[in-house]
Amino acid sequence: MSELLLEEEEMGALFAVRFRYVIGFALIASAFANLSNIDTIWGYLVNFIAIGFYFMNTFVHLHILKKKDSKWKTKYDYISLLVDNVLITMTILNWYWIKGDGNPNFLVKTPLMIFYLLPLSLCLFQYRFSLVVFTFLCFLISYYSFITVALLDPDAQVSLDWTSYVLGDEIILLDALVSKPVIFLILAFAISYGIFRSLRMLLKFAASETQKTTLSRYFSPDLVSEIVSDPEVIGKGKRQKVTVLFSDIRGFTQFSELLDPEELSVFLTEFRRRMVRVIFQNKGSLDKFIGDAVMVTFGTPLPSEIPGEDVTNAVNAAYAMLNELKLWNEERKSQGQVEIKIGIGIHSGEVFCGSIGSEERMEYTVIGDTVNTASRIESACKEIGSPLLISEVVWEEIGKPSAWHKNEAVLLPGREQKINLYAYQNV
Repeated sequence: MSELLLEEEEMGALFAVRFRYVIGFALIASAFANLSNIDTIWGYLVNFIAIGFYFMNTFVHLHILKKKDSKWKTKYDYISLLVDNVLITMTILNWYWIKGDGNPNFLVKTPLMIFYLLPLSLCLFQYRFSLVVFTFLCFLISYYSFITVALLDPDAQVSLDWTSYVLGDEIILLDALVSKPVIFLILAFAISYGIFRSLRMLLKFAASETQKTTLSRYFSPDLVSEIVSDPEVIGKGKRQKVTVLFSDIRGFTQFSELLDPEELSVFLTEFRRRMVRVIFQNKGSLDKFIGDAVMVTFGTPLPSEIPGEDVTNAVNAAYAMLNELKLWNEERKSQGQVEIKIGIGIHSGEVFCGSIGSEERMEYTVIGDTVNTASRIESACKEIGSPLLISEVVWEEIGKPSAWHKNEAVLLPGREQKINLYAYQNV
C-alpha cells in the first residue's frame, strides 16, 4: 500500500510540474497585459526575469522528477514552492517601487496578492499535507512582512472607512490582518481535506481491488461483485443447502513419480488453471486444492434464488471439466505425453458455511456430512468405473434424466447406510 501511495505522489508531482508550464504561459499573458503600466526598463527586467526564473525552476524540477533514484525528488518540491513564493514577493516589491508612490499600503492592497494562490493550488495534485502547510506558511511570512513594513512607515494611513480602504490610500488594519489570511487558510484547509479524501478513496480502492483479486481466486466473477458489496456474506457462519463437487486425478501418485518437482509444478498449475476456468464459468466457488484433488461448492456464499440451479451448475461444471480434460489430453497426446483421467463426485445437502480458523488464519469453507459424502462418491468412481458419479439427491434435482446409469445400494467407506449412485453413460 505504501508503494502505491508513493507512486501516486510521484505521479502527482510530475503532473503538478507539467501544469506549472500552463501557469507560466498565463503569467506571460498577464505580464504583457500590464506593459502599459511599466515606464522603466527596471520594471521590464524584473517582471520578465522573474518569469524566466520561474520557467528555469520548472525545468530543473521536471528534470529531477524524471530521474529514478534522485535524493532531491522530495526535497525539491519544497524548494520549488519556496522559489515560487519568493518570485511573487519580489514581483510585488517591484511594482511597489515602480507604482507605489512611496505608499507602503500598496504592499497590502495590491491585487498581485492573488498570485500566492498559484503555488498553493499546485499542492492539490500531490498527496502531501506538508506541502500545503509549507506553502501557506510562506504566504503568511510574506504577507505579514508587508503589513509590518506598512505599519512601521510613518506615512502609512490607517482608516475605518471602507470606501477609503477600497478606493483610497488608507487600510483597515483589522481587515488587513485577518481577511486575506483567513481566506488563504480556508483554501489551504479545503485543499488538505481534498487530499485527505483522495487518499482515503485511494486506500479504499486499493483495498477493494486487493480483496477482489483475492476473492477471484476462489469465486466466480459474478459472486465476487456480490461479496465485495456485502463483505459480511462470507463472515457470517450459517447452515444452508450447498452442492459439493470433488475431483481427483486417477493414478496421480504413480504419475507424479515420473516427473521432477519443476515439471510436476507446471503440470498441476496448468491442470488447475483449466479446471478452475470452467468451474467459474458455471458459477462454482473454489473451496480448496488438496494436492491433485479439487473441492468446489455451488450455492456459496449465496445460494441461487432459482430452485435447482446450483445443482444444475455443478453437473454442468462436471461436464465442462471432462470436456476440457478431453481437449487437454488431445494436446498432450500430440506432444507424446500420457493422458490424464479424473474422477468427479457430486452430492447436495445441508452444510455449515462460513469462515473457520484462528485469528492468524481464517478460511472460508463448508463442513458437514454432505462434504464427506461428496468426497466418498468421488472415491467410488474407481470401483464403479465411471469418471462422473452423482448422488440420487442430485439426480432427482436435475430432473431424473435417463442418460444416467443407476448403481443401487452402494456402501461408501465410513457410512452405515447404502445409497444409490448415478453414472453418466455418455462420458
